[in-house]
Amino acid sequence: MAKSNIEGLRTSFTREEYTTAEAFAKEMSDIYEKRWCYVGRADQLTHIGDRLVANVGNESVIAVRNRDGVFRAYFNVCQHRGSQLCDASGSGHGAAITCPYHAWSYSLDGKLVGAIHHDKESFDRDGISLSPVKIDEWQGLLFVNLDSNAEPLIDWFESLYSKPRDLEQFKIGTLKSVFTSTDEVQANWKVLVENYSECLHCSVVHPELCETVPVYKTGKTTQDERADWGASLADGKTAISFAQDEDLPLIPSMEEMDDYSVFGSFVYPNMLIDVMPTCVAVSTYIPRSATHTTVVTDYLFPAEVAANPPVSLQPTLDFNEMVNAQDFAVSERVQRGVASKAFSQAYHTEMEKYAQRFVKLYRQDTETN
Repeated sequence: MAKSNIEGLRTSFTREEYTTAEAFAKEMSDIYEKRWCYVGRADQLTHIGDRLVANVGNESVIAVRNRDGVFRAYFNVCQHRGSQLCDASGSGHGAAITCPYHAWSYSLDGKLVGAIHHDKESFDRDGISLSPVKIDEWQGLLFVNLDSNAEPLIDWFESLYSKPRDLEQFKIGTLKSVFTSTDEVQANWKVLVENYSECLHCSVVHPELCETVPVYKTGKTTQDERADWGASLADGKTAISFAQDEDLPLIPSMEEMDDYSVFGSFVYPNMLIDVMPTCVAVSTYIPRSATHTTVVTDYLFPAEVAANPPVSLQPTLDFNEMVNAQDFAVSERVQRGVASKAFSQAYHTEMEKYAQRFVKLYRQDTETN
């Protein structure tokens, strides 16, 4: 049983919401299968027939680029006998999606075009096609929505408290991925989101990051005096990196700012965008169970840097991977704690306003369905 309200604190999630299969199943159906979810980068589908396979809620989805260069997405299931069509993302697959079970083939527009051992007149092929999924692109990033009645992606962005459209000035779509990390974190996805949404833990968990971004030492994620919700780097710091090398080019628009700066945006329900002076980290949370989340992080740099780095990028990658590892370790510690019978309810202080806004969105989705 959750505790009653405590003056000065706001309630967050309960033990059951952090730990039970029942709560997890409801989240997948009420949130992940009804909201726009980030699935990957548009440049993963450069050629006709390239495919991107992603888990969204309880479903597997295939995204492709068709012959007209248009992105399409489908539920990853053959309409013949229900076999999953594709196991993994990749390129060089050609202009058809072929089932590995009975070799039924579908065009990139989802139409059945081939069924071995059957001539065209044996059954009405027009009655068989892949089940479509809504897909849209923003800043070179791909999002899908399993709800056919979902509002347009941009309209959804406009309603979010984290203001992802404010990041359009950095032209994320022009950047190229240099490195992708995948981490299996033994923690509920909400634990990870709450951790990302506040910096009360930063001085304890991220001392190196706090030396680079001084406002984080105060427990704040942004500077009060900045209208753009950014945070300035310390004097002499030029990057979120173990190396401060001004030979590493800045991302678009960063040169126009008064200070080297960082910006962060959680795009509900499954995406993080961290803008730094020299790169952008795009992360996605893929919930596997109530106690297990896969985190995939892409590190994006200007195209000329990705093609021919003027200096080593390893210090930047290593620093950011260190910060991620620190977050994952403390999130797993929290997950172990919330499973205790001595824990019933989490709380937020007034300084955890972004975490509280996450809870508000979560409640809107899970309590109205």
